Amino acid sequence: MLTRFDRPRSPARPGALQSIYDAAATGWQDGISRLGFLSAYADLMSAAPQIETRPRVLDVGTGTGAFAQAWLDAHDAPATLTLTDISQAMLDTALARLPGANAFAAPLGAALDQLPPQDVVLCAHVVEHLDDPQAALAWLHGQLAPGGMLVLALSRPHWCTALVRWRWGNAAYTPVQARNMLEAAGFTDIIPHPFKSGPPSRVSHGYIAVRP
Repeated sequence: MLTRFDRPRSPARPGALQSIYDAAATGWQDGISRLGFLSAYADLMSAAPQIETRPRVLDVGTGTGAFAQAWLDAHDAPATLTLTDISQAMLDTALARLPGANAFAAPLGAALDQLPPQDVVLCAHVVEHLDDPQAALAWLHGQLAPGGMLVLALSRPHWCTALVRWRWGNAAYTPVQARNMLEAAGFTDIIPHPFKSGPPSRVSHGYIAVRP
């Protein structure tokens, strides 16, 4: 059963959003690459502090695994990687690129609450699709071990974002709003990381934060 913060925002309800992502899985990676998101994600991950020991890394809403791959490319230590998404088709595509990862086709909560505390949680463009983004951020905080790090990408207000929202139903948050939400969820050492160019700079914004 989905909790309140698991439910996608209107107009896309749970089954509809999952179907949209299932249908988009085949061309998703090529699409985000053409738009510049792979470069933007690589830049964000390069700003995240290195972890010397083998970290547990959870990518929530992994899609085709681009955010997780960017983490692995930027960090030398091998990781125990877990991928989650509501779309099995997206997960299958991610696993083909990231063999050896664990995977769960599940929303926030439910089976994911059984995972051990994570050293790193990755989450790109998930929170803004949910009915209760504040509760979702609190849940992400709860998945981290003390001292663990969140690397987050959120939609930000722009007229281009309005076009994206027409299909996907996502909200958008200014960096000030996002910082306030992260602080309210218990995060500290929050580092906003604007994307430098192209569509990512207009519709998205990166953040690095710590569970104290």
